[in-house]
Amino acid sequence: MSSSGAHPTPFYIKDYSAGAIIFIATLIIFWLSPVRVLTDSHYSMLVSENLLKYHTFEMDHYRLFHQEQTSDGRPVNVFDYHLETVNGHTFYFLPTGTSVLSVPFVAIMNALGISAANPDGTYSPRVELIMQARIAAILMALLAATFFFTGRLMLPLMWSLLIAMGGAMGTQVWSTASRVMWNDTWAILLLGIALFILLAHETDRRKLNPVLLATILSWTYFVRPTNAVPIAAITIYLFIYHRKLFVPFLITGALWLSCFVLYSWHYFHNLLPSYYHAGRLKYNQFWTALPGNLVSPSRGLFVFVPVLFFVLYLLLRYRRELKFRSLVITALVACALHVIVSSGFYPWHGGGCFGPRYTTGIVPWLVLLSILGVEAMLDWREKNEKSISLFKWRAQLAIGAALLIVSVFINASGALLWDTWRWNGWPVRVDDNPRRVLDWRYPQFLAGLIHPTLPVDFPVVEGETRIDFRNKSADRFLWYGWSHEEDGYRWSDGREAALLFGLNKISDLTLRIRTGAFLGKGKLMQQKVQLFLNGQDVGTLALRDEAANEYILALPENLLKQRNALILKLPDAESLDRLALGADQRQLGVRVEWIQIEPSTNAQ
Repeated sequence: MSSSGAHPTPFYIKDYSAGAIIFIATLIIFWLSPVRVLTDSHYSMLVSENLLKYHTFEMDHYRLFHQEQTSDGRPVNVFDYHLETVNGHTFYFLPTGTSVLSVPFVAIMNALGISAANPDGTYSPRVELIMQARIAAILMALLAATFFFTGRLMLPLMWSLLIAMGGAMGTQVWSTASRVMWNDTWAILLLGIALFILLAHETDRRKLNPVLLATILSWTYFVRPTNAVPIAAITIYLFIYHRKLFVPFLITGALWLSCFVLYSWHYFHNLLPSYYHAGRLKYNQFWTALPGNLVSPSRGLFVFVPVLFFVLYLLLRYRRELKFRSLVITALVACALHVIVSSGFYPWHGGGCFGPRYTTGIVPWLVLLSILGVEAMLDWREKNEKSISLFKWRAQLAIGAALLIVSVFINASGALLWDTWRWNGWPVRVDDNPRRVLDWRYPQFLAGLIHPTLPVDFPVVEGETRIDFRNKSADRFLWYGWSHEEDGYRWSDGREAALLFGLNKISDLTLRIRTGAFLGKGKLMQQKVQLFLNGQDVGTLALRDEAANEYILALPENLLKQRNALILKLPDAESLDRLALGADQRQLGVRVEWIQIEPSTNAQ
């Protein structure tokens, strides 16, 4: 335990220099990583703007609901789960803590002319995304630096650097929290600072300020209610081990909670906003969700952050050398309870996201356990330096390094490869078929590196067969690289799109395709389409017209098989978002109305 009269030990210039380097390096990486999509975080920066401009949480000044007409011509608002209407006023349904804490950043952006509201009061998802991406990158770079300074409370410089970079790049920090302003983005930064305060007190480096700690933890709850778990764990920890600090800590937390209740009563006439109600936890799929959140191929924590196996090994192997075991127990209990609580969410798999989004909130705890485990390992080595086996020592470090490299690779795929995001929607939406997250044949982190699983049976074309891309019936012919059907066409999505078809009789065929190009309102000159049949080049189209036209290609008998794959390579595909033309982030190449496959004699 800490000695209450200890004098704070300062960090040195080299520590601050290293912390600055980590901040800058991770900021650049997070800033430049391209994959970021607004889902739950829609409107959160607009709420910040509303607070700045109108000083209220009521969003009535904006035109947010999309309206459609009923059969009798009456306008009705289309449901948007981000919003709710209470007492005739429009509110942001998700926690507003993120919006409140982001106000200073949003104020700076507004001063620079960047606003999530259009001049007519409508919402601009594209600008919202820009604002969120910048703020999220800054906050997670700060978290990486916090990890480093937490490590330096106990570890040498190089080990602290390694853990800080591993915690930032080999976890959901990179693949999820740095992408946009998920509720966990602010939450894990605040929790990381809180754990730094706790460890600094235990190591006699800084005296614990209970008022500051309670304030930080209160705001973790305001940004995400599941942070009631770490608040409870730390409260019990202080009560047992630091009782002199407990009363001011408890009073401060109670005051903050009172303010939150007053806010909720003022706006919603409830003690807590609806998002915070425990009834939102269902637990109707708990025994699927619990192992799914830990070891499933597309949502499992230990699959996406396999270096955790090494952390657990360190805690068990060097348990006798562990310092601050009370913190170790608190961290393990907090992590276990978080996973149990998260397994009650609906949908249990997190919907459209990358990997184990629901366990993002425990990353600071995992970094703390890494620091304590590595310190125990180094302490053991110092005590047993004469009898240690150099081979075994290097072998365990090599295994740990390999697991960390794999962790970084996996989380890099979520931040860098758009195909990992497209995985959520194709070949079928994960919300429509949640069992996809349990399928090892096509795990999310390998999307873009491998193709979706081939179907057992290819749909057979006989005679003259038209595949109508405007209907869902086309889905059985489509392998990967396609968006869902729209009114009159279907877009390709990505730099490749694939079509599958089977044949009972092999002979020369003709392919007719009615398609138009995505030219980005004149920003692109053409869409080049290279077609490959079973890996062999069968032609190239240079599309320079957005309007649909019919094109004809020969499919020679010598390249055809009973099971055929036609690949369209689209090197010029681009998104509306990257061209600053809209919020759509699909990589659009061609919009196809239909493809017809027929015997070649019909074309003569």
